Amino acid sequence: MNLTKLVVPLFCLLLWGCSSSVPPEYGMVDWSLSNGTGSRLTVVVYDKICRRTYSRVQLSRSGQQDMSTCANSEGIAEIRYRQAGYNKGDYLWVDTRMNRNQSLVVRF
Repeated sequence: MNLTKLVVPLFCLLLWGCSSSVPPEYGMVDWSLSNGTGSRLTVVVYDKICRRTYSRVQLSRSGQQDMSTCANSEGIAEIRYRQAGYNKGDYLWVDTRMNRNQSLVVRF
């Protein structure tokens, strides 16, 4: 009985740590997100192909952040982004498509 109480949580912990992800069908697209404003900026990016959210990507003043998102069948990333904030109704999503090594300059 005591052995079962120890083995079951250990087994569950091992299974939880052994998660494997399936690589995207068409690979990844590496691109960069650049701050075009004169102040610090926090952005939320949503990968429309892999359905993954990158919350609170922080960009320093005139800074740049390298991103990697899933590609579609044409090898292009389809994303949407908006400025992060408490009242999400004020910040609408902007849809765009990104090619490899392309830079997206964000200005809100």
